[in-house]
Amino acid sequence: MTARFSFLIACFLSATVDALEYRIDVKEPSLFNVEEAISDTIRGAAEKLTGIPEAQMLGESPDLFSLSEALVNSYGYDGDTFIVDIDVDGLKARLDTAGIELWETERPEFLIWMTEERGLERLMIGQESNLIIDRLLAASKRFGVPMRRPLMDLDDTLALSPAEIWGEFAGAVMNASGRYGIGHVLVIGDRPERQSLKYWLFESSGQYRAGEIPGVDANTRAYSLIEVVMRHARSVSETIQPKVVPQGEEGNSLISFQPSDEVVAGQWTVKVEYNNVVRLMDLIDHLEASDGITIQSTEIRATDASMVLNTELSLGSTDDIVSSFESIQFIFPLVYSLK
Repeated sequence: MTARFSFLIACFLSATVDALEYRIDVKEPSLFNVEEAISDTIRGAAEKLTGIPEAQMLGESPDLFSLSEALVNSYGYDGDTFIVDIDVDGLKARLDTAGIELWETERPEFLIWMTEERGLERLMIGQESNLIIDRLLAASKRFGVPMRRPLMDLDDTLALSPAEIWGEFAGAVMNASGRYGIGHVLVIGDRPERQSLKYWLFESSGQYRAGEIPGVDANTRAYSLIEVVMRHARSVSETIQPKVVPQGEEGNSLISFQPSDEVVAGQWTVKVEYNNVVRLMDLIDHLEASDGITIQSTEIRATDASMVLNTELSLGSTDDIVSSFESIQFIFPLVYSLK
């Protein structure tokens, strides 16, 4: 199928999410397969609701995604966009019948450090492309679990070395990670020549768990690591205190897809990752020119930015305005990418 999944979700939110609208950009209508698009959309929504890979869910329930059309309220075209309106309650009921638990607690954020063994050397992985990290970042969007890489600037280079990672010096890892303010840290030590990967999962207390994953190639090791990280993320999310929604605002509850900031009446906090500051400034101009929105504050970091919007608009309407900016990519509610 030749189509680009935008996963631009317009949420019709109540105390639980009743419907999700997925928009798919269709580049070649003659090659577009409607049934396949609906099936892929349902599978993607199930992964985001559960944090469990599709293959793992099918292992437990092979017929889970049969008759996917039954889980769709409606679908159709709007110009070059194919729109699928998912029956979330129906999907949740099917997952429940299959014994697959929903992930309804807040999802933790992870900082990712990585070192790689090359012959007799052990080197830190910087901002360059790396297949294992690329797979993790893709899984971050796929399962709604925020992940980010360190800047690997001079401060990071001086703060943490491969020797400290392999020596399991928890203090060095936590000190180096402190500047990012992220409570959960994933450290990866890849050994391609030995066809194995070691990982450490650190908590803010400095405690950690470690393990080793075999795999003949980087893809195999990456996908095995993703399963480990998702299980760990789900376990630690159960210890995160749920956010309290003020009485009278239950209609804007974000139970299934929570932004990481506290919900405040009349405000939404938008987070955007970017690699071109000019495009980011254009987005800010776009929001400032939008009716019903004023920007209270903006915090710009090296690769991402946060904007606190004062508005009486609903989450869905706010998402529509942000998503109308050219080439922006929806990740999950109030979180976007300009990359």
